[in-house]
Amino acid sequence: MNKIWSPSSVSPPAANYHQCALIPKGSTRLHIAGQLGMDADGKIAESTEDQIVLAWQNVRGVLQANDMDIEDLISVRLYLVSRDDMPEYQAAKKRLSFDVGSLPTTLLFVNGLFDERWKVEIEAEAAKVF
Repeated sequence: MNKIWSPSSVSPPAANYHQCALIPKGSTRLHIAGQLGMDADGKIAESTEDQIVLAWQNVRGVLQANDMDIEDLISVRLYLVSRDDMPEYQAAKKRLSFDVGSLPTTLLFVNGLFDERWKVEIEAEAAKVF
């Protein structure tokens, strides 16, 4: 099992996340390309909050397709196109049926994504001993 934690030798996290993930020897690693706020039919959600929920659900779907789940995540990079979307991000996390609050996460604000309708992209890595 991965050890997700924050060492006391560095400054504490700036928000609700941990500083690192220690992956045991023999783990299989999975890199998840950026997941977007669109459904399986390619329909893009209109609101930023709905896009965030769908993007997280898509991350979980990729994990589950590889016999993994949220607890196997070791790193998350979340890209938002506006700092004004933070309330929507917080609201979206509350709507999820799984907890993503303490994962090792980097949140970035970017000028835009490939399609101007996209408001969020979530890229992640996971590891698990099978």
